[in-house]
Amino acid sequence: MRPTAVVLAAACVLSLHRIAAAGPPKLTLDQVIARAVAGPKVEMAEGDMDAAAARVEEAGAARLPRIKVTAYGTVSPRIECVANGSFPASLCLKTDPQNFSWEFSGFLGSLQIEVTQPLYTFGKIAHARAAARAGLSAQQALANEAAGDLAVDAARAYWGLKVARELGGMLDDGIEKINDASKRMNDPANADVSIQDRQRVAVLLATAKAQRADAGAGEAQALAALRALTGLAAVDIDDDPLEAVAATLPTTAVSTDRPQAAAAKQGAIANDELVRMARSAYFPDLALVASGVIAGAQGADDPPSVFANDPYNRRGVGAVLALAWTAEPWTTHARVAQAMGQARKAHAQSALAVVGAGYDAEVALAEATGAEAKVAAAREGEAAGHTWLVAVLQQEAVGAAESKDLADAYIAWFQMRAQWAQAVLQWNVAVVRLRRAGGEFRAAGHRPPSSP
Repeated sequence: MRPTAVVLAAACVLSLHRIAAAGPPKLTLDQVIARAVAGPKVEMAEGDMDAAAARVEEAGAARLPRIKVTAYGTVSPRIECVANGSFPASLCLKTDPQNFSWEFSGFLGSLQIEVTQPLYTFGKIAHARAAARAGLSAQQALANEAAGDLAVDAARAYWGLKVARELGGMLDDGIEKINDASKRMNDPANADVSIQDRQRVAVLLATAKAQRADAGAGEAQALAALRALTGLAAVDIDDDPLEAVAATLPTTAVSTDRPQAAAAKQGAIANDELVRMARSAYFPDLALVASGVIAGAQGADDPPSVFANDPYNRRGVGAVLALAWTAEPWTTHARVAQAMGQARKAHAQSALAVVGAGYDAEVALAEATGAEAKVAAAREGEAAGHTWLVAVLQQEAVGAAESKDLADAYIAWFQMRAQWAQAVLQWNVAVVRLRRAGGEFRAAGHRPPSSP
């Protein structure tokens, strides 16, 4: 093998080794949220938004002329003009045959065009367009609401995974220390250790192992949620330690820009426009109608008179000012009443959405406030518990501590460490919920299929 080929082969092997060693991509919180808010749920909402945009276009197209074209072709009947008494055949006062006959000659073709231009519809088109535009705005807000939901889910999965790993690492360290203590107690040299002390440590060790299994299951569930939200089968999060995010809480909850409330408001506006559109059905439509027709039959003679009704050979154009009105006041009244009922429901939903958005913001602020205090208190308690545990382990190493002291210190430290981790999770997720309540998150379009 030539030296160049050897170098290239070695480079390829090294590159493959680096790719294999790199492992799955590790995402930050912002990257996880960015991929989540561009997922299938938002894509579905954006599909509804595209449909709403098409309805706006359809409503606007109602202002434009409608064109109807009718064309056909078939075999031509044989119809000849004949002399009628003293009248020559050129006057075409009589034909042969006079009625239908199974005689054909040549081709028959016809083309007819009718153009209808709406002029005034008493608001039908205007209200339809306004309702469609409000519907589009509502769908846009719903897409943003879906993005906010996914942002909170992404934050919960991200921080939940960090908490599970934090507790798992802590339990691994605790199991190692308890194992060391158990070995020293079971040493034949420590004949003064009672059976109760040995069993107490054994129970403590089993408890720690069971808790480690729970932490492992929580880690697997959080990782599965992370991968489902990001759309990546092999993905992980960054290695930054679990810490409470830095944020300043507002004095009052803010929910004025919540997409949920905006969507409900636009829905109420759309229903009001539909009520007005239903009422406009009491009145007629004014339109300009123009038409043109041309027809020819090779086997049929053409009568030389404009008054002759000749469906086979004809041509002409015309324009009229038309008034179209389907007078059904009882049906229209029922449709108006139905639209008014839907509008009333939509306004109630809008009011409920405002209340719900405010309630969610208040709950998020309350959770964040409580979690902030819990983080500080648990941090102090965890530090005290760790100091207690270290002191007991030092005493136990020289045989000056009882097994009960070791169990009490370990349980107290673990409980405070777990409370601190849960408080950090609650605080960090509540911060994202407050951002969502303020309408910060927006639908971000379709995410790429594989890249982070």
